[in-house]
Formats: sequence, C-alpha cells, structure tokens
Amino acid sequence: MTDWPTSKRSRKGRPSMTPEQQALADELHMRALSLRTASDGELSITEAVHLAAVQLGLEAPQTMTDQTAD
Repeated sequence: MTDWPTSKRSRKGRPSMTPEQQALADELHMRALSLRTASDGELSITEAVHLAAVQLGLEAPQTMTDQTAD
C-alpha cells in the first residue's frame, strides 16, 4: 500500500476539489482499502468502494432482485 501525502498527488487533468471533498475522497479510499484488506481479496475494488460509500451514507445499499427467467 502506498500512502501518498495529499500535497504530492498529481491533479493534472482533474478538476480541483474543495478541502471537504478531498477529505471525503480520502476517507472513502481508506475505508475501501480497509474493507478489501479485511476480506482477504474476496471483495473486488468496485465492491469495496461501493460498500465504503454505503457506510459513509454516500450511496444507498443495492438490493438483490431475482433476475432469473421463467
């Protein structure tokens, strides 16, 4: 894991974030990384980010629907 200080991150080509947005992005990143590590790789990066977003209240949990054809 590489933990780069915020000031050294390259922002070239990306819109600037407010300090609040950057703090939220950092928290989302750290939670997702922690969840993925704790799952021993059973969660994909996408799943870990989604779960972290749900935990932070940024995204509603998805419900599973029955999509089998009859």
